[in-house]
Amino acid sequence: MTWTSSNGLVLADLVPPGLRAEWTARGWCPGKDLYTLFREHVRAFPGREAVVDDRGTLDYAALDARVRSAAAALAAGGTGERDVVAVLLPNGREAVVAELAVAAVGAVALPVPDGRSPDDVRALLRRSRAAGLVTVPGRAHETDRADLPHLRRVWTFGPARPGTHSLDRTGPDEPGRWSPARPDPESPARILLSSGSEGEPSMVAYTHNAMAGGRGNYLAALHTGPEPMRNLVLVSLASSFGSCGVPVTLARHGGTLVVLPRFDPAAALRAIERHRPTHLIGVPTMLRRVAALPERADTSSLRAVVASGAPLTREVHDLCLRRFGRPVINVYGSTDGVNCHTGGRPGAWEPGMAGRPAPDVAELSIRDPGGRPLPAGETGEIWALGPMTPLCHVDAPGLDAERRAPGGWVRTGDLGRLDRDGVLWVVDRLRRTVIRGGVNVFPAEVERELGAHPLLADVHCVPVPDPDLGERMCACVSPVAGAVPPSGQELIAFLRERGLDRRKLPEHVVVLPELPLGPTGKVCTATLARIATETVRAAGRPPTEGGPMTDTTTEAVPETGGADRYVFDNHSEHASDQHRFLAAAYDPMTVERLEQTGVGPGWRCLEVGAGGGSVALWLARRVAPAGSVLATDIKPERIPAAEGLSVVRHDIVRDPLPEAAFDLVHARLVLLHLPERIAVLDRLVRALKPGGVLQLDEFDITYGPALLMPDARAQKLYEEFQEAKTRLMVRAGADPAWGRNAADAMRRAGLVEIDPRPRLELWDAGSPGVHLIAHHTRHLREAFLREGMTDGKLADVRALLADPSFRASSCAIYSVQGRRPR
Repeated sequence: MTWTSSNGLVLADLVPPGLRAEWTARGWCPGKDLYTLFREHVRAFPGREAVVDDRGTLDYAALDARVRSAAAALAAGGTGERDVVAVLLPNGREAVVAELAVAAVGAVALPVPDGRSPDDVRALLRRSRAAGLVTVPGRAHETDRADLPHLRRVWTFGPARPGTHSLDRTGPDEPGRWSPARPDPESPARILLSSGSEGEPSMVAYTHNAMAGGRGNYLAALHTGPEPMRNLVLVSLASSFGSCGVPVTLARHGGTLVVLPRFDPAAALRAIERHRPTHLIGVPTMLRRVAALPERADTSSLRAVVASGAPLTREVHDLCLRRFGRPVINVYGSTDGVNCHTGGRPGAWEPGMAGRPAPDVAELSIRDPGGRPLPAGETGEIWALGPMTPLCHVDAPGLDAERRAPGGWVRTGDLGRLDRDGVLWVVDRLRRTVIRGGVNVFPAEVERELGAHPLLADVHCVPVPDPDLGERMCACVSPVAGAVPPSGQELIAFLRERGLDRRKLPEHVVVLPELPLGPTGKVCTATLARIATETVRAAGRPPTEGGPMTDTTTEAVPETGGADRYVFDNHSEHASDQHRFLAAAYDPMTVERLEQTGVGPGWRCLEVGAGGGSVALWLARRVAPAGSVLATDIKPERIPAAEGLSVVRHDIVRDPLPEAAFDLVHARLVLLHLPERIAVLDRLVRALKPGGVLQLDEFDITYGPALLMPDARAQKLYEEFQEAKTRLMVRAGADPAWGRNAADAMRRAGLVEIDPRPRLELWDAGSPGVHLIAHHTRHLREAFLREGMTDGKLADVRALLADPSFRASSCAIYSVQGRRPR
C-alpha cells in the first residue's frame, strides 16, 4: 500500500500486505481505526475516568464530546483523511483531545514534544508537509507561512487569535452533523519522532493496526488484574515512548491516562497517592528522581513500575524496587519499530536483559553485517518484524535504505544477542559509539558498570573531540542526593575493580548535579556532549599518551565546598563594599532591563547568586503584593529580609531547583565564575515556566583597554593589573569571555526571542566601576600576590585609579534575555 497526502507526502508500506493480513487474522491486530476503537469504550463505559490532569478529570463521555467538537472544527476547516496535522501541546487534556480529533477525521497525527525548539518544529512541519498545526497561542507565531507553503491552518483551543483558528468554536449543529471518518486500519495513523540523540529527529509512520495492535499488545502484557489500567505517564505524550498514552491506553484498552503538564518528581509522587495509578511509566532518570524523594506517600495502588527510553541500571532498578515494592519492568524499544520487555519475569532482570520477544508484538532476529541470522549466544544487529512494524520513514528514503531490509524487517542499529532460552540481551547501539583512534568503544558497557556505584544516581557517556585520536570518552555522572561525588580517580579504580578492559576506561569524568533531560524525558545527549566538550576544553589538560587514565580526569564540580569555586567571598570583611560598589555600578542597567520583561504584581521570580540582595529587594517591591521572590546564594547572610522575599542557602551547581516554577529568573555575574555554566544554564531554563524569561548579566573581561593614562609607566601597570586579574579568574574556573558567548548558549539551551544588549562605559576616577576595581585590589589581595603582583604595585594601582587624568573603557557587560517557548 502507498498513501499520498493532500500535499504530496508519499508513505509506502515496506511490509508485504500478506503479512499484515495474517497478523489481523490471528487476532494480533484489531482491524479497526483508532477513533472507532475509542468510541467502543465511550459507548461501553461512558462514566469511566479517561484523562486525569492538573485541571481535574474527564470521563469517556465528556472527553468524546470535546473530541467530536474539535473534529467538527477540523473537518469544517477542510482537514480530512489525506492530511498530516501536527500537535504541539504540553501533556494534558488538550493534547489528548487534539490527537483523538485528528484520528476522528481520518488524518495522520504528528505529535511533537512541546520542548522542541522553533527551528525543530518548522523543520518537522516542512518535512512532513503538514497541512495543520494544533498548538498553544504563544507558539503560533513561530510558524512562518512563507517557509511552510503546505501549512494551511494553525489551530488553538480557546478564543482564536490573529492568524489562528479555534478548535472550540463550531456552530451549534456542527458536532451533530459531523460524522467520523473510517480510514483503512492499514493506513497511517501517527508519525512517531525519534529523540534526535543522533542528530535531526527522524520521523516514522505507523498504521492504526500497528499502534493499537503491536504496541497495544506489549502494554497489555504488562497488566495483571481485572480492572482497567490506570497509567501515570511521566514522559511527553508526543514522544515515541509516550505513544503508549492516547492510542494505546485510551483507544485500544479503555484505560485511564494520568498526566502532568511538566515532569516534576514531587508532583509525580503526589499524583500516585492522589490518583491511584496501577502503572508508573517513565524513563529511568525520571523514575529515579521520583523514587529518591524523601517525602512519604501512599503508592500501594501501583502494580508495576515501567522503565523504557534509556538503559535501566542496577541502581535505578533497586531504588524503585525498594521505594515502591512492586515489580520493575524493563522495556526495550525504539521509534524504528522494536519492542521487548521483562514483564513475564521481572524478578529475573539483570542489566542488559530485555526479556523474551512476543510474536504478537515483533519477532526478533540477530543478524551479522551481511544480514545472515546468527545462532544463540552470538552478538549481532537486532532485526525486528511483527504487528508493530511501521510503514516507513517520513521524507527519508535514505534512512529506509539503511534501516529496513527485504520483507519489511527493521534494522534497529542495536547490538544484542538471544540466549539459549530465547531471552534478548542488548549490548549497545551500533550508531552510538566513541571512535577512539579508529577503535569503536561502546558507552553502554561503561554506563552499566558505573551504574553499580552506590554513590552515583545517573551515568551517561559521550564522546568529546580530541585532536590526536579523534574522540575520547567522557563519563558524565551525577551523585545520589546528599552524597559527596566520588573523584575521577575513584571511579576509574572502581571500573578496574569490576574488570572493565583498560582500553574502555573513560579518559574524562564530568560531575554534574543532575543530567539534563531533553523534550522526550531522556537524558539529552546533545546538551550533555556540549557540556562535556566545554568542560574538558576549559580544564585544558589533554590526556598524556601512555600515561595513566586517572591523570586525565576532569571534574566539573570541585571536591571542595561549593563556595570555594567563587573568586569573591561573601564572608569576607570586604564583601559589604563589594556589594555596594557592584550595585552602584550595575543596578541601574540591570533594573532597566528587568523592567523591559514586564515583571509586575503576581510574578514568581528567582534571583540566583543574590549577593547583597539589592536586585532581589527591587524585584520583591515590583511583584508585590501577590508575587514572590526566591533569592539564593551559597552564603546568603547579607541578603536583607523583606515582605515577599524568601532567602535560601543554595548552591546552584549542586542543589535541586523546582522545574517550570518561575516567571522570571535572573542571575548577574554568576555563570561567569562556574566551569559548569552550561549545565547550570540548562537548569535555569528548566526552572522557567513556559513563556518565562531568563535574564543573564555577564562580563566579557577580555575587553577594557586603557584610554588615557598619566604616562607610559602607568599604562604598563594598568595592563599588568588587568592581565593578573584575568589570570586569577581563569585559574578559579571563570570564562573571561562568557558575556559575549551567553546569547548563543541561551539559544542552544532552547530559549527563543534572544535579546543581547552589550554596554560599555567610560571609567574615570569618580566612576562606580573604578571604585569597584580599586576595591578588588584589597578584596583579592592574596590572589593578586599569587599572580606576581606586589603590595607596592597594588597600592600604585589604587593611586592610578584615583588620578583625575585616568580614563579607561569598562569591560563589556552583556545583558541577555531569552524566553522559554510556551
